[in-house]
Formats: sequence, structure tokens, C-alpha cells
Amino acid sequence: MSTGFRLGVVLRLRELAEDAARAELARALQVHRAALDALRRSHRAAVVERERAAALQRASAHGGVTPAGELAEAVASVELAEEAIVAGEARVVAAADDLLGARFRLAEASRRRQVVERLRERTAAAERLRLQRREDATLNELASTRHAWTALEERGR
Repeated sequence: MSTGFRLGVVLRLRELAEDAARAELARALQVHRAALDALRRSHRAAVVERERAAALQRASAHGGVTPAGELAEAVASVELAEEAIVAGEARVVAAADDLLGARFRLAEASRRRQVVERLRERTAAAERLRLQRREDATLNELASTRHAWTALEERGR
């Protein structure tokens, strides 16, 4: 089995690993974007719940009749919305960590593929040089032989 063939196999494996790392990065990016979108939705929901609670408080402060249960429900909704924001922020941080890890793994896979490509190119260049030297040696041998025959023919005349 030739070195070129083995390097070809190793290169193909490295390319597959790089493709897998690229796919992993795409998934991590998608998860990160989804986490950011969910966090934005949580922020918007919290704003709505705060505005609702504030409106109920203003209505009761101005002499309006607001059932205590409705006011307590609004406060609980605000707390839940804020808890959702905290949980969403944690998911964004975790997704960002996964995204950075995926980026690192892709960079590493790309570097490993490039190493094999450079090695393969060097091996091919060395083989071309070996063949060129062999051809040069053959041509030199032919030229020497032709020169020797010419010299013998001239002596024989």
C-alpha cells in the first residue's frame, strides 16, 4: 500500500471530521439563536405582565375596584416572567458555551485536515523530485553511453 494512498484515506477521514464539526457548529448556532429568540420573547412577556400589574395598581390607587386576587395574580405573573428571563439567560449562556466549543472543534478539525494536505503535497513533491532525478540519471546514462560509443567509433576509424 503506497503512502499516497494512505494519506488519501487519512485526508478523507479528516475531511469527514471537518464536515461533522461544521454540522455541529451549525446546530450549535441554531440552538444559540433559538435561545436568544426565546429570551427576547420572555423579555416582551415580562414587559406585558409588568404593564398589566402597573395598570391594576394605578386603577386601585385611584379609587377603582380591583379584586385582590387579580392584583396578586398580576404580581405572580410578573415574578414568573422574571424567572423565565433568568432561565432564558442561563440557556443563552449555555448555548454560547456550546457554540464556542463547536467553533473550537471546527478550527481544530480544519487545522488537522490542513496538516494532512500539506503532508500529502510534500509527499507528492518528493515523489515528483525522485522521478525527475531518476529520469535525469537515465538521460545522463544515455548521454554517457552515446558519448562512449562515439569515442569508440572515432578511435576505430
